[in-house]
Amino acid sequence: MTKEKQNDAMPSKGVRLRVDQWEDCDRFSETLKMASRNDFIRDAIDFYLEYLRRNNSVKFLTPALESVISAKVRDSEERLARLLFKLAVDQNLLAHAVADCFEFSPAEIDNMRNDSVREVKETNGTIRTDEILNTKR
Repeated sequence: MTKEKQNDAMPSKGVRLRVDQWEDCDRFSETLKMASRNDFIRDAIDFYLEYLRRNNSVKFLTPALESVISAKVRDSEERLARLLFKLAVDQNLLAHAVADCFEFSPAEIDNMRNDSVREVKETNGTIRTDEILNTKR
């Protein structure tokens, strides 16, 4: 598009800004090596409009940073999923071992479950088997 046609596509409208805002526009347009103050103002308006459209500043992370953060989150999710799977396997194994050794009534199991819920809440999930064994002795 020629410069003449480009100017026709962008009608001129008067904009009133404070003196310090005009100075900031001039300074940043020079610092960023923009062709003109108008280019800087158009870019700033485009950026802000996109921000409003998305209604979420997270979308303004650079693609590289967004990619790194996404990869870290995905790796953490996979690691947690593997750890939870291992924990579930060990818990299942322990449940079968206990069931084979003892014959608990449903009421006793309910009592133990209630005690376990209470202990996990009190310790915020940091329970050590050796500590439980020491308190039972």
